[in-house]
Amino acid sequence: MSALVLDIYKASAGSGKTHLLTLQCLRLFLTTPQAYRHLLAVTFTNKATAEMKERVLHELAGLAAGRQTHMAGQLLEAGVATDFAALQQQATSLYARILHDYSRLSVSTIDAFTQKMIRSCSWELGIHVH
Repeated sequence: MSALVLDIYKASAGSGKTHLLTLQCLRLFLTTPQAYRHLLAVTFTNKATAEMKERVLHELAGLAAGRQTHMAGQLLEAGVATDFAALQQQATSLYARILHDYSRLSVSTIDAFTQKMIRSCSWELGIHVH
């Protein structure tokens, strides 16, 4: 059984939260390729939700195409791969996997997440929510 991990990042606007979250997601996804199916990233706005997914896919596409991105260096420093060629191979495989299973890449707003939890809990308790 895998451990449940909760990471919370609190920072002001423009401080690089989306960059940090993208980097953390990529580190996790590239070291554990099925992890994207079990991760929930929660943001404040629909715009941030779309941006988060877009950044993950954009970065993977760049790495898969052989582009030395800023995050490539950070991922290699974090030990995700032994060299850029290995990182490129991992990114290519992960990018294809996520594109074919896109609905499992879960990024949600706090509001949508809360509503989903309330509906799930109320169904379990037999309470009807309108």
